[in-house]
Amino acid sequence: RMASRMRWCRRALVAFVALLLAAGIGVLAGWPVAWPFDVLTNLGGVPELPELRAPADGKVRVVVLQHGLWRTAASLGRLERTLRAHGYEVLNPGYPSTNASLEEHAERLAAALAARLAEGPVDSFAFVGHSMGGLVIQEYLRRADAVVPWACVYLGTPHRGALLADLRKHWFLFRWAMGDRAANQLSPGDPFHRQPIPCAACSGTIVGSLGEGNPSIPGDDDGTVAVDEATFAGAAASVTLPLGHTRLTFAEAALEAVLHYLCRGTFPSPREAR
Repeated sequence: RMASRMRWCRRALVAFVALLLAAGIGVLAGWPVAWPFDVLTNLGGVPELPELRAPADGKVRVVVLQHGLWRTAASLGRLERTLRAHGYEVLNPGYPSTNASLEEHAERLAAALAARLAEGPVDSFAFVGHSMGGLVIQEYLRRADAVVPWACVYLGTPHRGALLADLRKHWFLFRWAMGDRAANQLSPGDPFHRQPIPCAACSGTIVGSLGEGNPSIPGDDDGTVAVDEATFAGAAASVTLPLGHTRLTFAEAALEAVLHYLCRGTFPSPREAR
C-alpha cells in the first residue's frame, strides 16, 4: 500500500511539474495562462448517446460555443468533440476575455459567424455558453444582424451578474488576472444586466450546485455562481446538477444535458439521467 501511494505521489508531482512547464512555455509563446489547465481537464473521452444524435436529414446544424472569463476555447474541448460525434458542426472561437468589454466580445463573435456563413449555407444555429460566455452570446443575439437560434444553452452563466465578481472586483489580484473590462460588467449593478435577455423561449439553463459551496455567496452555488444567478425567469427549461463551476464544461452529466436540450428542447428528468 505504501509503495502504491508513493507511485501515485510521484505521478502527481510529475503531472504538476509538467503543467507548470507547459504554462511557462505557453506564457512565453503568448498563449493564455489557462490553456494548459483547459487542455488537461478536457482530455476525457466522448460519451456515446445515439438517441441524442442530430437528425440524419442532411441539414447543416452549427453549434456555436463561447468559453468563460480567463478561459480558452480548449476549456470546451470535450463538449466540442461530443457535439461533433453526435452530428453537429461546431464553431468554437476563442476570444481575449480579460482584455475587452462584453460588447466588443460580441462584435468578435459576430465576425466569426459572418466568416462561417461566407463559407457556405447553414440551416440552423444553436449557442452554448459557459459562465461569461453566455453573456457574450446574449449580447450578440441583441444585434440586428444576429442569426435566429433554434436553441441556446447556458452553463453556469450569471444572467444578472455575479455577486462574487462584485465582492472581488477591487482586489488587486482579481484586476490583474481578470482585467477591468468585461470582468467589471459581471457586477450585478452594471447597466448591462438591465437589458432583456434575448431568445428566452428557446433557452435552457444548466445550473451547478455544491450546496453552500462558497461562504461568500448566500445560498447554494457552484463555487463561483449562485444557483439563483444561473437561471432566469422566462427560460424554457432548467436543470440543476451537483457540479462545480468548472466541471459544468466537461462532466458527462453536463454534456448529456446539452445534447438532450439540443435534440429535444428539454433536459433529462432525474429518472432519465445517467
